[in-house]
Amino acid sequence: MNVTNKTLIVLAVLLSLVMSNSVWADEAALTQRIERLERIIQGQGLVSLLGRVDQLQKEVQRLNGDNESLRHQIETMKKNQRERYLDLDQRVEKLSATATLVPVPAPVTPIIADVSEPAASAENVPAVEPAVDTAIVDNTPAPETLPVAVENGEAAYQSALQTLRSGQYEQAVMALEKFPADYPQSSYLPNAYYWQGEANYVLRDFDKAIIAFTKVVNDFPASSKVADASLKLGFSQYENGQFEVAKTTLASVVNNYPNTSAARLAKVRLDRINKESN
Repeated sequence: MNVTNKTLIVLAVLLSLVMSNSVWADEAALTQRIERLERIIQGQGLVSLLGRVDQLQKEVQRLNGDNESLRHQIETMKKNQRERYLDLDQRVEKLSATATLVPVPAPVTPIIADVSEPAASAENVPAVEPAVDTAIVDNTPAPETLPVAVENGEAAYQSALQTLRSGQYEQAVMALEKFPADYPQSSYLPNAYYWQGEANYVLRDFDKAIIAFTKVVNDFPASSKVADASLKLGFSQYENGQFEVAKTTLASVVNNYPNTSAARLAKVRLDRINKESN
């Protein structure tokens, strides 16, 4: 082999080595670029994800703030409605309380007409029915009216109502539960039982609310509170999970008290129950 051939062989080997190193260098550079791009993409994705998380957190905070605002507005509306309702009830009770002093016929004592017998005083007149015998005359100078002294428990009732109005529901329940025992003949009894039910309903003690509202409906059928008590009885039964019983109670309110606010509210709750059951 001559020198020229040897030189060609050496050059060929060197060229192959250079080309191999160049390819390896190109592959290494390409790999580095790919890894760098991947890191950039991953970093951008992480930044985007973190930004999205931050945005969601801000949205949750805004919604929580809106919920708090709405809850406050609802509580304020409920409080105002309750105060107006209690105020109206108090006015009605004050009007009815004016009947605690009622005129009654003067009692008559049967006395035989005798000029020698002194006239009976108002303090000594026994409470008897007026005599009808024409042979008996009344010589007693009677006053026009006599006050009927009846302990009606108005002060205790108004005090319990004020406690309820101020939002002290547990204390109001205790006072209203004590009222029937202290004033068993009071004309405020149906109202006391009704507000017992209302206070227990607010406290979500629906068993006690049902007992109180049922007492009004069954024991005081002539009370003006019966319609509202029947309505809230149905509401309490619904909240207590007695859906079929509640439907029956609310349907009776619609039928028995048409064209009243109680009937309208009962109809709304009935529609709600029917939708939920479907």
